[in-house]
Amino acid sequence: MNRPARAGARATVVRSRGREADMAAAQRSARIVRRAVRRHFVRPAARTWKLRYAPHLAYPNLQHPLFVESAGSADPVDQIKFFADLGFAGIEDNYLNLRPVAEQARIGRALERHGMEMGCFVNMVEPRNPPLWGARDRATRARLLRELRRTIDTARRVGGRFLTTSAGRDPRVPLALELAGMAENLRELVPVAEKAGVIICLESTSETRVPGRLLHHVLDAYGVVKAVDSPAVRLVFDVFHVQVMDGDVLNNLARTWDGIATLQIGDNPGRAEPGTGELNYPNILRFIHKRGYRGLVGLEHLLSRPGLAGERQALELLRGIDDAI
Repeated sequence: MNRPARAGARATVVRSRGREADMAAAQRSARIVRRAVRRHFVRPAARTWKLRYAPHLAYPNLQHPLFVESAGSADPVDQIKFFADLGFAGIEDNYLNLRPVAEQARIGRALERHGMEMGCFVNMVEPRNPPLWGARDRATRARLLRELRRTIDTARRVGGRFLTTSAGRDPRVPLALELAGMAENLRELVPVAEKAGVIICLESTSETRVPGRLLHHVLDAYGVVKAVDSPAVRLVFDVFHVQVMDGDVLNNLARTWDGIATLQIGDNPGRAEPGTGELNYPNILRFIHKRGYRGLVGLEHLLSRPGLAGERQALELLRGIDDAI
């Protein structure tokens, strides 16, 4: 090899080593920040959260859960360990039904090991969300029953009870008839749900964010719950969705209180972490705390800032809100 070639090779090696050194430094920095997050937020023995918060394993998606950078992994078992270290009471996972059975079982074992509760997961994960729940034909009802039984099997693997249920809307059918049809279908499924010890949780969602649904208003969902009249059919009260569609959050909490199984939080606009938008979360969470709510409060939100800094900010804001309750 001639001299210029040897010099070029040495320069390439130097650049490569420089890039490797930069990558190693970045990884060390990330580890330092993660350790700082853990040191800052791991609960002291004498201190507890005032409410039972449940971060999300699959929000916004399976590949990028809520605190993936802080936990150092998207693996659900690693995530659960991180949440347990922070003193959280449980988890949520919208897409649990899409995970392999073996992974569902791993999640269940991890929750049991850390003494945590499985919160909401979606009963029927349907990207197009067809208008099934308001239909009255036998074939549709049979499909709803099959899906419920499959979800009950998933629930058993993780020790879960709360099955988030969202219904598609058929614009050709009057709303009142579809709501009545949903109540009829739920009454048919109630014996199966009650026997399994699960709760079908109806969720009203915002029309701008999740269009084409049957339940866009919390009082419509509450009306179906009351029509079915079973402890196996209740509400998941999503504060973000209620604020967008109906507002009047505290009054709507009071109106629907006897029908609520679990709650989820996120701020508006943007469904970012509580404390970044218009909702007064100290007042909202103080309200449910004073009423004796002991269920999970799902952290189903995005982050207003990306990366570790955004995750740390979300945890700091939550701690401040919880302190103010």
